[in-house]
Amino acid sequence: MGTWMAKRKIKWWDMRERANKERTCNKCGWVAFGVTSEYAEAEVKRFNEMYDELTAGEKERYYGSRGASMASYEKCNRCGNNYKDFRESKEDDCPVGCTLGPIIVD
Repeated sequence: MGTWMAKRKIKWWDMRERANKERTCNKCGWVAFGVTSEYAEAEVKRFNEMYDELTAGEKERYYGSRGASMASYEKCNRCGNNYKDFRESKEDDCPVGCTLGPIIVD
């Protein structure tokens, strides 16, 4: 479990429970789980509040001295395609057991 999740006592399934249906990138086929803009904004705020409490060394070591931003929710984690160019996933788009990242669904 990530350091920030441990400090905030966040369980990985908390994020999954808040997610909408999975989405598939139309450019590369990568699958992500859908979240609302409101949810993404709340997660960015929560992460950055924790991040601001870290020392400069911790920020560099764990996060490359980068806080969270909405940009990470607005593009494909694989090819950088815009979130507006995703479609609802089909059953066979993603094998069971894969790790999915978030993408905005508006």
